[in-house]
Amino acid sequence: MAGESGSAFSEEMVEAVGVGVAIYGGDGRYRYVNDAYADLLGTDREALVGRALWDVNPSLERERFADYWASFADGETRTAETEHEFAGTCVPVTTVTTRRSIDGTPYHFGTIRDITERRARERELERQNERLDSFAGIVSHDLRNPLGVAKAYLDIAREERESAELDMVGSALDRMEILVGDLLTLARKGVAVEDPEPVSLRGVATAAWRSVDTGEAAFEATTDRLLLASESRLQQLLENLYRNAVEHGSADGSLTVRVGPLEAGADAGAGFYVADDGPGIPAEDRDAVFAAGETTHEDGTGFGLAIVKGIAEAHGWTVELTESAAGGARFEFTGVAFEG
Repeated sequence: MAGESGSAFSEEMVEAVGVGVAIYGGDGRYRYVNDAYADLLGTDREALVGRALWDVNPSLERERFADYWASFADGETRTAETEHEFAGTCVPVTTVTTRRSIDGTPYHFGTIRDITERRARERELERQNERLDSFAGIVSHDLRNPLGVAKAYLDIAREERESAELDMVGSALDRMEILVGDLLTLARKGVAVEDPEPVSLRGVATAAWRSVDTGEAAFEATTDRLLLASESRLQQLLENLYRNAVEHGSADGSLTVRVGPLEAGADAGAGFYVADDGPGIPAEDRDAVFAAGETTHEDGTGFGLAIVKGIAEAHGWTVELTESAAGGARFEFTGVAFEG
């Protein structure tokens, strides 16, 4: 290795790692860097070897560096996110640094990875969440307030007289209230789930079924597994699927909805499904049903399945609509983390 003893084979292996690799001496200066490390900073290896680490990593203060460097125990590894700068190039990176002693001499070994794309995704997510919060505020305040005023005046009008026209106004206002509620849910449910907890799929599925007006429909849950999720958001997801199944159920009112684990092939243990034995959804219409505002039912708002997709994505899951064994709709959720 350049600046240190070592075989050509070892250096070749380090170069093949695919990430930036460096070796620092006890004085905090580069003794070796591979091409990936130098390329990330837009320079060559020779330009870095011999330079002090604090010249490249501004977060390290030269006056305090010796104490920081000496604070590593032998074999200790530390991970950090910072920025590396060199010759006008600034790159956000994640670093992994380990201290090892070789023949009694301490060295620090480090790797770096470029996290520019991840930082960009995080900034975009922050902007999206800000827009969602703004939209939720508009929905909650600017739409609900005048809706409440309209319903109050309707109540006053009904005290004076009853009429079919006032009933129609009441039905329209009720539908607007449902629509506003769905819009608010759609705006807020897309926020990423940061701290999922173990929840019983059977327990949440049963609770969701009890909270929905399902008429004469039947329900089965065939799993006892615990999955990592936000319990409230998972229940909202299931409630929306149940309502969708009932709204599009069979003409005679008979319907069975089942919730169970995915067991076939490569998806074994990787997710769960919600299926019914209703009329199903034609293959050519399946992608469109997740779009906000899409509905084939006169009483639907068109946001139910869009909310389902948003909640799934907030968990990092993928949802796919297929056909159940009975010819109905089957929603499959993959990428699900289970406990145990």
